[in-house]
Amino acid sequence: MRITPSEIREKSFEKNFRGYDKDEVTDFLKFLSLEFEKLAQENAELARKLEQSEKEANKLKEVEESLFRTLKTAEDTGAAMIEEASRSSEELLSDAHQNAEAMVKDAQSQAHNLIEGAEQKGRQIMEDLKADVKGLIEDYSSLLAQRDLVLKNLKALSEDIEDNISVSQEAFKKVNVEVHMKMVDKLSKAGAFTMTKAPEVQQAEPILEKVKEEKIEKTIEPEPEVKAEKELDISSSEESVEVQEKDEVKPDVVEAKVKVVEEEPEVVQSNMEEASTENPEGENKKKQEDKGGSFFDQFD
Repeated sequence: MRITPSEIREKSFEKNFRGYDKDEVTDFLKFLSLEFEKLAQENAELARKLEQSEKEANKLKEVEESLFRTLKTAEDTGAAMIEEASRSSEELLSDAHQNAEAMVKDAQSQAHNLIEGAEQKGRQIMEDLKADVKGLIEDYSSLLAQRDLVLKNLKALSEDIEDNISVSQEAFKKVNVEVHMKMVDKLSKAGAFTMTKAPEVQQAEPILEKVKEEKIEKTIEPEPEVKAEKELDISSSEESVEVQEKDEVKPDVVEAKVKVVEEEPEVVQSNMEEASTENPEGENKKKQEDKGGSFFDQFD
């Protein structure tokens, strides 16, 4: 599916609690649309240059065909001139036989001169034409080499553009992770993640820590396809259900929509009489990546 700069600028997202900064998303979409327009213009310019090179090559081919036709005409003309000279000499010889021996000699001399002049002229014409054709062939070869160089440069430029697009996409992913980590760090400093450590949670902590670390390792790996993300969510959910059956810890699922990718974080709820706290797993994962520990390290 092809996308246009206007579609990038006009793209809207659903609002959600604790979502991305609307101004930052809008500014980045504007920047992305401008870069997309530049790439489209460069692509059109390269296509135009390629078309111009092909037209020049076609013109050179036409010139080459014209030269070959001219050479063929010159050869036919030389042959015709030689044939005409031979015919004239035969006529002169016939007249000389009739008139006298002197006239025969004179006719032979004239015929010889005509043949020699025609052959010399034909050779001169052939040499001139060969020199012209050789020069044109050299020019044509030079133009072909220039065309190949232009095509090579265009290919290298296209590869550089693709590399720049890949670098921009990687930078975009890194910027999103850094912004999210800053938001989690601010919430952590504000004391939004304080929870009471229940005996049940203490007992289930070693097993859940292992499961959470496995989830973190899976979420760190970049998976561009939505299908792979859904498979990761399903496997994580199955592991969480097994832990819940063993240690009787009841999780609460909270749906969080961040841009286009949907994540289903799990929330561990302690069954204490004093307090019950919910915490989205998506934020816990980012906090764990920032601190380098598991979800339950915050209870220590």
